Amino acid sequence: MTALLRRLLVMLALLSPAAGQAAEFDAATYRRLNEAIVDGHIVPRYAALAAATAALDRATAALCAHPAAAAFAATRRAYVGGLDAWQAIQHVRFGPVEYFSRSSRFAFWPDPRNSVGRALDELLAGRDPAALAPEALMRANVAGQGFPALERLLFDEESERKLLAGGEEARHRCAVLAAITANLATMAADIRREWIGGDHPYRGVIAAAGTPGTPYIHPREATLDLVKALHLAVELVADHKLARPLGASPQAARPRLAESWRSGRSLENIRIDLAAGEAMYGVAGGFSAVVRETVGDRALDDLLRRAFAQTLASARAARAPIEQGVADAKARPGLERLQREATALKTLIAERLTAALDIPLGFNALDGD
Repeated sequence: MTALLRRLLVMLALLSPAAGQAAEFDAATYRRLNEAIVDGHIVPRYAALAAATAALDRATAALCAHPAAAAFAATRRAYVGGLDAWQAIQHVRFGPVEYFSRSSRFAFWPDPRNSVGRALDELLAGRDPAALAPEALMRANVAGQGFPALERLLFDEESERKLLAGGEEARHRCAVLAAITANLATMAADIRREWIGGDHPYRGVIAAAGTPGTPYIHPREATLDLVKALHLAVELVADHKLARPLGASPQAARPRLAESWRSGRSLENIRIDLAAGEAMYGVAGGFSAVVRETVGDRALDDLLRRAFAQTLASARAARAPIEQGVADAKARPGLERLQREATALKTLIAERLTAALDIPLGFNALDGD
């Protein structure tokens, strides 16, 4: 355990609620906090996701129109751009991304029962073009609609040969690829629009939290959704993206439970997740500003900022991909340290940040309630 991590845990114990009671917040304070995070973090990242998935859709269309090695490589690069944009906002699990199971349709993961493989096999085995129409795909198995399915099509063994082989099978495989990318681009564009436009933009719902006609009885309930999102950015790293492939020992490691292991993006996903959490905490007028200025707890704000910085630094220092490092005697200790630091950071958010903001304790960010 690193010296910094030990200090963080000691400070966590010392910074009990009794050491500094939560500030008295009025509804306007919560509203300002909520709007700052929506405008400074959520909306720009959904805009980036819409742009990245549109680029992926264009790359796939070009590949299917003129199959060639260069077009295949360009589609792979566009996939990475789209996946990175998703990782940067995937911790937000409320609002328009909830509609029509969109979050699961973007990325069905964890997938302990190989639901993605089975759903993709069904799409590849079929030959009815109507099954790939947007309306039909939207109602199909959610596991076959997102980035994990695309990863198999683009990064599985012999994926390039299968897509460029010519003939009916290759054309159908590319049609499945194109249908999934078009579906992602449509969902991302819809989510972005539903946050900022239309008759009832969700940005307005958050701004009006606590008034009749919104799903929030008090603006603090919208703040709770935001805290859950911040917590989730770290929880996914600690409890799923690291714990699942690490196992209890090198001998019990399960490298193929790492997220995005086929494309080699498992560690980069974690870096993006942690950077997204750090950015969300520090957005102007958001959590950090309220803890430091409204609550007046500079020590807690400093602690949270250092914890994010240390955890992200450990993620950036790791060199071996997770799918290799979990069973490697030299690389595994760094991943174990990263998991411990992410767990400590998760606890800080769940216990100390919630107390400072007068948010109910005991929630699980994956519960959705």
